[in-house]
Amino acid sequence: MSQLYRAAASDRLIQHPLDSMTLIFQKASGITHIVTDPVPAILEVMAEDALTADDIAQRLAVSFDLENNVDTTDIVLARLVELCSLGLVEQV
Repeated sequence: MSQLYRAAASDRLIQHPLDSMTLIFQKASGITHIVTDPVPAILEVMAEDALTADDIAQRLAVSFDLENNVDTTDIVLARLVELCSLGLVEQV
């Protein structure tokens, strides 16, 4: 079974788009993260659901008319690992 990931609850984050970047203020830590695509899109498609990297890649493929392939899943997985280290996503 693939690892499941869940985004931090939306009431714990304040997101603010700023040109090609997005600022994410994490209320619990008081840290503001500066992120770029595909991070905001990943967080958006995750919503409150626990998903695998492949599930997220499939949702992104539908939302952004992408071809769902191994590269997409690998890219999503790499971002999930980074987001876990920032506390914006957790493994469940």
